[in-house]
Amino acid sequence: MSLDALDYRSSALLVIDLQNAFLHAEGTLGVSGVDTGRLSKIVEPVGALVWRFQEAGLPVIWTRQEHLKADAGRARKRLASHTSRRKQISALRGSWDQDIVDELKPLLDHELSHVILKHRFGAFFETRLEMLLKMLGTQSLFVAGATTNACIETSIREAYLLDYDVVAVGDCISGVNERWEETAKEVWRQYFCESADSAEVGEWLDGQIRDRKSAG
Repeated sequence: MSLDALDYRSSALLVIDLQNAFLHAEGTLGVSGVDTGRLSKIVEPVGALVWRFQEAGLPVIWTRQEHLKADAGRARKRLASHTSRRKQISALRGSWDQDIVDELKPLLDHELSHVILKHRFGAFFETRLEMLLKMLGTQSLFVAGATTNACIETSIREAYLLDYDVVAVGDCISGVNERWEETAKEVWRQYFCESADSAEVGEWLDGQIRDRKSAG
């Protein structure tokens, strides 16, 4: 599928969980032994992509994962959750761990930025995201962020099941394991979304804007 089938005027960028907990060496994943250098490599291209969407007058929706020290819902589980493999609870409410990384935080102040709090992997699961997208008139969702095999994958699947057109922006998505990541992306392309890199998305935006201006 060509991106030209999409209309930029009904598009939005979804940036998932680019927080200290997951990208910073001193965040939860870093102190738990995860290579955050691999995860944080996307910060620069994500920043450039956010700027392009804002310049085009399009909404950028940031998700911020938030957890509580005591979680009665998760405590009901008899089998260990993924959080048990970490040295601490990630992204505790009000903590530095929960903050968007410093390099990207200034971009949240833009008038077209929206922040969604979420408490599980999915950006849609029990959040206000779906209602916000309806209000914004969004049909095409470009997805960036971390991590590939958890929050990104869950959110892409949710968006597909809700009949959004989904594009995974490959160089703006990172995960903890290269092998898992490549497998995930193959599955996505088969079933759930198209993929493009940020340069392709930028060219598509430029072309769409140029064509609209030419059409008067």
